[in-house]
Amino acid sequence: MGFWDIVAPVYDLLESANGRVYRKMLGYSASLVNEGDRVLECAAGTAEISIAVSEKASHILCTDMSENMLDVAKEKCRKKGISNIDFAERNIFELPEEDETYDVVIAANVLHLVENPENAVGELMRVLKKGGKLLVPTFITTKKDGAPMGIIKLYGLFGFNPASHYTPDSYLQMLKGCKTGCRVRMKVIDGIIPLAYAVIYKN
Repeated sequence: MGFWDIVAPVYDLLESANGRVYRKMLGYSASLVNEGDRVLECAAGTAEISIAVSEKASHILCTDMSENMLDVAKEKCRKKGISNIDFAERNIFELPEEDETYDVVIAANVLHLVENPENAVGELMRVLKKGGKLLVPTFITTKKDGAPMGIIKLYGLFGFNPASHYTPDSYLQMLKGCKTGCRVRMKVIDGIIPLAYAVIYKN
């Protein structure tokens, strides 16, 4: 069983330690979705972002590679009576959807976990409609001097092992290096673990 399957039952509790940043991330995500949008969320965890945008979206496909995370997400949506979210296991590098399927694609807090994030961005952009938005907020795990944040070291004791550690500047440069040819905008939300909220607007 992998790290994410193990932490699924307590994932929301862990995120609450960085609650101010998390709440701002959810609110900003909801503001970027238009009424009636079709939304794909990859690496959705327990579906907090999917739930946050569900009042505006017409339909959301909430995906993750962890079955346990999806089980928690399904139960949360059941309790909240949310009916416009479906669930599926998905590999962010190999999405079965046709080109330009979704108005908004979301992949939060995942690009620092994978090797070759540029390939993941390319696949996410493929299924995004022209004029759509790719939302890729990612927690900043490195201080300006390059040292990992203390809380990240603590997570490491439980098996958390990101493939990359980003500062806001290096994260933005990585996204621009993906050569999408599209506009990238980013804002930083400060907190215990800061968040670089990046949005790529597809031409």
